[in-house]
Amino acid sequence: MRFALTLTAVLFFAMISCEEADSLEAIAGVGGTVTFTSWSDSFEGAVIVIFDKNLNFERIDEPTYKVIDYFITYSDPISFGTSAVNYFIQLESGEYQLMVIGLLAEPAQLLANEEMFNEIQNYIVIPENSAPRGIVIREKQINEQTDWYVQF
Repeated sequence: MRFALTLTAVLFFAMISCEEADSLEAIAGVGGTVTFTSWSDSFEGAVIVIFDKNLNFERIDEPTYKVIDYFITYSDPISFGTSAVNYFIQLESGEYQLMVIGLLAEPAQLLANEEMFNEIQNYIVIPENSAPRGIVIREKQINEQTDWYVQF
């Protein structure tokens, strides 16, 4: 009897001292599917890249234009020859431009090598049929309308 009373008291104090579990925090970002209709043999892979809304895509080929200054983040690298891939990139609320780019260097090497990465415009190819897309991410909103058909 004494044991039952002690156990009941311990359980009671444990129940009232427990804090309510925090709920999962809502996230914001962009997601979709990229379908590749063809790949050029010169490519090592591809990646979805998020840039600041102010990147001027008409100047990307200029040697003095620092594309890296507008870089925000990127998706997981996409292997050469992949036919389709689903993606999600978590973002803060704001305005961005996103695009699929082909990589002329091994994705892991390019993304890990700071010198190469700072000159990323020398290692990318923008597909002709996949224009950059401007997106607006609102707080705690996931934009799921961003699918592409890409031909390299």
